[in-house]
Amino acid sequence: MGYHTRILLTEVFVSHPNAPLTPEGRRRLAVLVVDRRWPLRRAAERFQCSPATAKRWADRYRAGLPLTDCSSRPHS
Repeated sequence: MGYHTRILLTEVFVSHPNAPLTPEGRRRLAVLVVDRRWPLRRAAERFQCSPATAKRWADRYRAGLPLTDCSSRPHS
């Protein structure tokens, strides 16, 4: 008789204009890639970022580096 539509809403928390993921979001993304072995592309799609960005955070997590922002200020 009718069609059912399921709408999925996701929240993206922005800590500043250049950071689409919070440190907690980065950790969650990295855990999916490194610990749960999700493909980069799938995790990136889930967190609405590029596969290159997902790889960056997964690599930092794997190396034990902090998942905090690096300065986006130009080097002088």
